[in-house]
Amino acid sequence: MHPTAGIVRVDACGALVLPISGEVRAITATEIRFGHLTHREKPGQPAGVPWWELPR
Repeated sequence: MHPTAGIVRVDACGALVLPISGEVRAITATEIRFGHLTHREKPGQPAGVPWWELPR
């Protein structure tokens, strides 16, 4: 997630905001695979932070 804007910046939320229901099939360093959809890291995208590291 975006380090200062959090979920307001949906472009930095990755697979968190995908309208998917179902199991995650695989997770690698650069992608998350669902049944028929794969979310890949975008080249040049700034590094985000895990949601549990965002300030409350």
